[in-house]
Amino acid sequence: MSLVVNIAKDDLLSALAFIQNITTKPGTLAILSNILIETKNDNVELTGTDLEVGVKQIVPAEILSAGSITLPSKKLFEIVRESNDDHIHLEVQDNNWVKIVAGASNYNVAGMASEDFPTFPEYVEENLIILPAEDIKDIIDKTIFSVASDTESTFTLTGLLVEKEENEESHSLRMVSSDGHRLSLMKKNTEKDISSFQIDTKTIIPRKGAQEIKKLCEKTEIVSIGFEKKQAVLKSDNTTVIIRLMSGDFPDFRSLLDVIDMDKFIEIDRNLLLNSMKRMNLFAEEKFNIVKWHMENNILTLTSQSMDIGNAQESIPIEYSDESMALGFNGRYFVDTLQVMTSEKVKIFLAGPGKPCLLKSEKEPDFISVIMPMEL
Repeated sequence: MSLVVNIAKDDLLSALAFIQNITTKPGTLAILSNILIETKNDNVELTGTDLEVGVKQIVPAEILSAGSITLPSKKLFEIVRESNDDHIHLEVQDNNWVKIVAGASNYNVAGMASEDFPTFPEYVEENLIILPAEDIKDIIDKTIFSVASDTESTFTLTGLLVEKEENEESHSLRMVSSDGHRLSLMKKNTEKDISSFQIDTKTIIPRKGAQEIKKLCEKTEIVSIGFEKKQAVLKSDNTTVIIRLMSGDFPDFRSLLDVIDMDKFIEIDRNLLLNSMKRMNLFAEEKFNIVKWHMENNILTLTSQSMDIGNAQESIPIEYSDESMALGFNGRYFVDTLQVMTSEKVKIFLAGPGKPCLLKSEKEPDFISVIMPMEL
């Protein structure tokens, strides 16, 4: 028997939209641009994968005939999106052609046999832990912006390191990211026992996987999450996301934290500094985004200059009475960090020229950002 189903447009469109980021990227296998459609009980399961991230979604449907097929993900999404009917009818014909009916519109689309589609990874359901989706999303939001680009020579910096801390009183999950010029660290405490998480010093989630986890967390209030030796698993009521973990060692970041002087700092209004740095970035050279900091007599003076455009300068009152200090930083790094923070005040620990600075706040004690200096 061949697959014949009726599916509500909105349900199908939502599921297809969620998978597009995975299936629309060029791949080595043509079938990876397709989405697997298969019946199971009174539902249709939609599966997409790029062999790094796999997504399976359960969509309620009227099953007229059980079966399976794969169809071009982008084209099916476009057909459903442009449909002016509330229901979509899918019917597999000979030679893997699929008839799609949406109201007065009829389409014939070339599919591919489901047997050629990669197998969805298996996982141990009992090892999943239920956690608030907002907590997982917050950890990713505060670290993903400083993940290295795919062009970086250090491959493992293109992902996020995951760590766990456990003792008799508390459990916590932490993520760390760095592009070699800055470092972000965020952790969340939980009352749940996370001892089933198979996390070690090499548990690294690729950037795309973290983006898909965040996307799922934005759609639900709680998620089931687990870490196995080679993969991370995230589930909601109707969606399962499995991410293949990266292999390799994440560079040692603790030694960097150990050398930062925590005795000398300034405390400043976060929004005031954020908006000032945005204005300075307007005149910073695009390649390096250098913004000069000069501190003297309780005044922080920010300066940026572009050979082609001009220059900008702004002064901010601070509490600083030590000897004058001139520093250089990438202004975009400060903007990225300050935008994910929520506290009114932020502490910036400054050891001196040529040394890294650290940003944190008393209201967000579990978030730390380190920014390396630049030569003036």
